Amino acid sequence: MKSTIFILIAFIFSSCTEAPVGDSTYTTLINQSGHDIELQEFLNGIYSTSSFIDNNQSKDFNFISGNPGGFTGPSIRPLSYSDSIRIIYYEKASIWHTTDENSPVSRSLMLESSYEGGKVGDGVYEFTYTFTPEDYEEALEFGE
Repeated sequence: MKSTIFILIAFIFSSCTEAPVGDSTYTTLINQSGHDIELQEFLNGIYSTSSFIDNNQSKDFNFISGNPGGFTGPSIRPLSYSDSIRIIYYEKASIWHTTDENSPVSRSLMLESSYEGGKVGDGVYEFTYTFTPEDYEEALEFGE
């Protein structure tokens, strides 16, 4: 009886030590807007962190799922745990990117439809979002 309990406990601990590695997502943000930009992340209206991308530069984000049974596809959002992102075109304009499809923003970092790319291999996804001069013009028109 004691040996059965010991074997059961050992099995439980050995099965919990390493989460399975799941799908991998590689996201690249490219800034061709003509302006340096700051990406401010917000969750429930509270600022959390910023990322910066100079004009004609790019930034890579990689995500590997390890949630057993919880991952159902690629997570393309490059900025972790945010529900809105404020894009600031330095000293010129800013605009909010959200998941609201009725927003005046034609493309959003928060919407999969705004990215190029998709599945490139078994469990491997690559996505690209390019900031353009048109995005900057949209920020001038609809932003702050």
